[in-house]
Amino acid sequence: MSQPAAGPEPASLGPWRETAPGVFLATAEPASVTIGLIVGSERAMIVDTGSSPEQGRAIRASVAQVTDLPLAAAVVTHWHFDHFFGLAAFDDLETIGHESLADRLSAGDPGGLAARLGVDWDTLVVPNRSIAVAAVVDLGERRVEIAHLGRGHTEGDLVVVVADAQVIFVGDLMESAGPPWFGDDSWPVEWPATLDGVIGLMADSRAIPGHGEPVDRDFAFQARGEIGAVAGEIRHLVESGVAENQAVAAGRWPFPDEHVAAGVRRGYAELAGLGIKGTRPTLPLT
Repeated sequence: MSQPAAGPEPASLGPWRETAPGVFLATAEPASVTIGLIVGSERAMIVDTGSSPEQGRAIRASVAQVTDLPLAAAVVTHWHFDHFFGLAAFDDLETIGHESLADRLSAGDPGGLAARLGVDWDTLVVPNRSIAVAAVVDLGERRVEIAHLGRGHTEGDLVVVVADAQVIFVGDLMESAGPPWFGDDSWPVEWPATLDGVIGLMADSRAIPGHGEPVDRDFAFQARGEIGAVAGEIRHLVESGVAENQAVAAGRWPFPDEHVAAGVRRGYAELAGLGIKGTRPTLPLT
């Protein structure tokens, strides 16, 4: 998800539920984001941190309902508010995110996003462990692997692999609660290849999307096909000479127009950067 609410809404956290041995999920409102809790034999860690520092503190406090082991780390799958803005509540622990998050935070409040959510931008923090490719966290008899497989929903998407539990947290690279969002920070042309990497890791594992219930490999293949169709249609429109401002209306999309509109603009920019442009005059695509 990349589309925040128009203004502050009440925050809440649903009950923890075990989806695999030692792996728990809870849903944080108002963005219906899936929060993960991974428990080893000695320590535990959180995956994604909610929409505000206050919600992050509520998530942290709720861990005691599940385990009395110490919380050792928190990882954010990408920079969007519903996953990242609660990170300050975990700043005394090891916090992990992609190296691009620092640039996002230093750029200031985009479009007054934090202000609309009732969050003071100056209270937000960057992870104290930034990664470019991969990291490992040892929770005691359980190794959690964190990897950046490529750009897609954002430039800094991370996946969190709990191999012994056969689950992979994939953030908003996939969503099962509804169609994915292509934002103005997405990489629609590269997104399908990133999902190829996710599918390659899944084998018998389930993927846990950033929004919605866990999904199997068949769902992942379908999601990859649909996102690949968006990338292919953008390239078709560019090569057909369709103007960017006409592309959303002219294209045939597997998702509602409002979900892909910003991604179409980004896709045009991506392809221009690769030197791909129209090869024939604009024609009506009817």
